[in-house]
Amino acid sequence: MSAVSTVSSIGNIYNSIAGLSRSKTTDASTAATTGSTSVSISEAARAAAKNDASLHGRYKLPDYVTQWFNKDFPADVIDEAKARLADTKTNGPVGAGGPMGLPLLPENQQLLDSFHAEMKAISSAGFDKATPEQAERYNLVMNLSMKLQISGWQRPMNEADVQREFDVANAMAKLSKNDPAPMVADTPERSPEDIIAEVQSGAVPGVWRQRWEKEGLDMPSGITLSPERSMWMDLAKAAGVGDEEFLAKARGLAGELKGSTLTKAIETFISERYAAFKEGQSPSLV
Repeated sequence: MSAVSTVSSIGNIYNSIAGLSRSKTTDASTAATTGSTSVSISEAARAAAKNDASLHGRYKLPDYVTQWFNKDFPADVIDEAKARLADTKTNGPVGAGGPMGLPLLPENQQLLDSFHAEMKAISSAGFDKATPEQAERYNLVMNLSMKLQISGWQRPMNEADVQREFDVANAMAKLSKNDPAPMVADTPERSPEDIIAEVQSGAVPGVWRQRWEKEGLDMPSGITLSPERSMWMDLAKAAGVGDEEFLAKARGLAGELKGSTLTKAIETFISERYAAFKEGQSPSLV
């Protein structure tokens, strides 16, 4: 059979790249080029949802990829997809997915390790020897791995939970296939390469700084983001908040809120603690 074709689930460029640590961005990029052909999820989703037989006139999507987007999703998945699309439409794409790139819970890290081991087992045997079932499983597990890295910091997840997150994303692509891609208000259109270069420079992405200025939030400035950490961890540290305290606060908020509302709550927490930190106040008094 032909070599394993790779379809990567990167997600919204502003959310995923800006929120994930740069090391994870690199991992995702590496995984996306493992096979002989790579396709981004946005391209694949729109092509599959429109039942387009080829991508840019040169790549035929595997049938199982088309089925990812065109299958009959359960009502709860459709409802969640509609809610997330409405959130993005109302509040914009920045922060719509909630904070990303935070450390996984131990059980979710174990699940991620098992995904990676499964992918390695298939790839080490040679993609040219992979059966159609192995090729499909490889691409599915790779997508599930990326979904788990995005949301696995919030609560314990099993494969079925991660599959639901993947289904919700695919349902969103199906429902919005004819809609223009969401843009950041008052921000010039930029190429993915420019955005990645900004993230890799260690600077807080401009779309976030613009957001905080508009919201009147006093956030740490002049910091250099660590390649091994989430932007949110570095911001919290600069605001005088320890890692354990921040993660406990973020996970507590994630149990009650989601999407843009969750992002705003965490931004507000960091901003308030930063103001207290600058004034020399005790964090316990905030």
